[in-house]
Amino acid sequence: MLKRIQKQRDNNAASSQAHKKRLRESNENSHELSDHEEAYEDPNINIEKPRNTRGRTILPDIWGLAHGEKLTVKFNSLNQCVDDGELENFCGTVARKKELTPLEFSDWRKVPATTKDKIWDVNKSKFDLTPNRKQWVLSEVGKCLRIFKHSLYIREPTQINENKSKRGKDIRSYMKMPHTSGTISYARRAEAEFKKNGHRPNQIKIFLKYHKHKDRSHVSSKSAATLEKIEQLLIVDEEKGETSEANEAIVPLKEDAISKVLDPDKNGRVRGMSFKISPKMLEKEASEEQMNEPNKELAQQVAILTAKVKKLTDIVTRRDGATTEEVAI
Repeated sequence: MLKRIQKQRDNNAASSQAHKKRLRESNENSHELSDHEEAYEDPNINIEKPRNTRGRTILPDIWGLAHGEKLTVKFNSLNQCVDDGELENFCGTVARKKELTPLEFSDWRKVPATTKDKIWDVNKSKFDLTPNRKQWVLSEVGKCLRIFKHSLYIREPTQINENKSKRGKDIRSYMKMPHTSGTISYARRAEAEFKKNGHRPNQIKIFLKYHKHKDRSHVSSKSAATLEKIEQLLIVDEEKGETSEANEAIVPLKEDAISKVLDPDKNGRVRGMSFKISPKMLEKEASEEQMNEPNKELAQQVAILTAKVKKLTDIVTRRDGATTEEVAI
């Protein structure tokens, strides 16, 4: 009995000593604790603790879909995904799978076509995608892979990675007008506006709204001065009758207020539009809208005439007691 009690005491003493050692190592300025001292935390001392994060998105529900079961995805007329973000998040999980996306290629354009086809097949097995969505999916995976590789650069502080990090910070320093849309694309923002208000804003409206905070305050003094100039030009255009608040038409790039105030955008990019939209695509969409405008008016007129014919048919049927088929004859 005594031996068992002594052994228990020795274990308790060893545990206490180990606890004291951990306390000493956790704080360089902590003093040696005596046998009668207790660990004390000063509430006035702000000890920085590791930030709790939700971790990486893994989407087990989508990866675990039954064979043949697919999710529907919505795209707009510019071939941009405007769903709730499921496909975009899934592309991010694909980019982090080493058996699918190789890390040895410095440029996504150098990745073999066979590898990209495999990535496309994986996405197509989980989502109901038509062949014309392949370019968007592969571009999204390439973007996600670039972001993932950047996180690896931070974890492995080699000279090459440090140079890449420095170059990225230098480029970032030139940005004076950061957007406030977060991880949600402009295309999804425009779709949300359409669902809420019944009209889809053009790229200028989106640019102005999501370069301000939610309370409509500006992100910086430079951004405030630039946006005020753009808004003044919009007021002048509206007074001329060239634009309206609910205008859904895409504004020609060489004539919009953004191009008049800011420097020309990068090649293949359009301010106020999401990733993977080029000026040529936008100009083609605008010309198609102009061509389809007369067809829309004809469709509305046909709908009105069809409703009138139906109403007259109902009146004749009730008056003469004839059937609809007899009236049609």
